[in-house]
Amino acid sequence: MVVIGYTEGWGVDWKYYGTNEDGSYFYDTESITRPSKDLVDVWVQSAYTQKSISHWVSEGGKGFEDLDFTLISFELNCVERSVRYLRIVFYSKKGDIFSPIKSDEWHFIAPDSMIERLHKEVCK
Repeated sequence: MVVIGYTEGWGVDWKYYGTNEDGSYFYDTESITRPSKDLVDVWVQSAYTQKSISHWVSEGGKGFEDLDFTLISFELNCVERSVRYLRIVFYSKKGDIFSPIKSDEWHFIAPDSMIERLHKEVCK
């Protein structure tokens, strides 16, 4: 419910790209930009399972007990098969924003991961 209200307010177009034991994943087709030939920037929404929320609580503390979903700004290098997380914003079930994280470190994309699925979707 929160996700639907959020997407309508911003006018984004979320496209489903997969589910795993941690949750379901969508990317915003409207947010895709290509700052250079090899790079793609995109916003992703992660809607978590209870198991994944429990993991966040054990890693980040009780503040994550009310976690609903995250919005993550990714930059993918399509040629080098690497990713960096430009911004991660956590949303509670009440719609509160907490623990925004900024990072610009590059990571290689693991085979058979949700990031690899995203890479295949947006680096066509």
